[in-house]
Amino acid sequence: MALMRCLALTAIYGKGSRRRTALADVTFEAEPGEIIGVVGPNGAGKTTLFRLLAGDLPIAAGEAYIGGHPAGSRQARRLAGYAPDPPMAPRELTGVEWLTYLASHRAAGPASRLDMVREAIGLGNLENFAGRRIGEYSRGMAQRLALAAAAITGEKVLLLDETLSGVDPLESRRLRDAIARLAASGRLVVIASHDLATMEKIATRALVLWRGRILADLAMGALLKERVVELSLNGSSLGRISWLLARFPGATRTGDGVAVPLKGEMSPESVLAACRAERIAVGASRVRYRALEDVLLHAAAQEEEESAT
Repeated sequence: MALMRCLALTAIYGKGSRRRTALADVTFEAEPGEIIGVVGPNGAGKTTLFRLLAGDLPIAAGEAYIGGHPAGSRQARRLAGYAPDPPMAPRELTGVEWLTYLASHRAAGPASRLDMVREAIGLGNLENFAGRRIGEYSRGMAQRLALAAAAITGEKVLLLDETLSGVDPLESRRLRDAIARLAASGRLVVIASHDLATMEKIATRALVLWRGRILADLAMGALLKERVVELSLNGSSLGRISWLLARFPGATRTGDGVAVPLKGEMSPESVLAACRAERIAVGASRVRYRALEDVLLHAAAQEEEESAT
């Protein structure tokens, strides 16, 4: 049985004329050891999804289960640790006091509680400031504490909303390493982020959300093996971008040109040959590996086209 299951999950805000569907028909399953990156623009439904899974919002329709238990139930809450954005913790407490309080609800006794707090402090690399009041923490410190707190409260699942955002590169690397260790120990990590490059480094799978719906569910390893030829166009040929987008399914606009995924027997030379045949002036081209940004932009373009029809 999957550790997490969502079936046609739906969330609705407001009533009457203000009624808005924040999440619609979201369906996916997740296994222990996965690191699932949830990506999408602001308003895509990322935080709503996390709050539904954590039991902080009611489910309007559909179902969600964690460890076989309905999301929001006592059993599911015990399995899932949630780190919201922005991080939430009592500002008047020290980091170690907050973690000790959380561990006291989970530990079998004083020795177990102490071990849990020590492990969490090490996981978040909090040793140098765990004794300071949380109100004095920087953004990076607060994010590390949020990860440590989620690790204490979630026995099987961690729901991390923008936990890697707003931290410097060194802190980001430390947090990524900590998340990788949690997944390697068998926990499921679901993490939302606007930082697509970071998601490419850590996630094993990506869910692309757009206007409350999953538009793509991708294995990250397979995605990052795909190649793309990026074309920059000259002069009047910029007006032919629409033709290129229609000619090559999956292509995305890149400002002064397009990025074309190389599928099947396609090669950079065949794409350039098609441009020459249409008298499209290509100023420069380069081949790179496909990125999450390509997927997100293509999914967004498809959704916009469907909305316009």
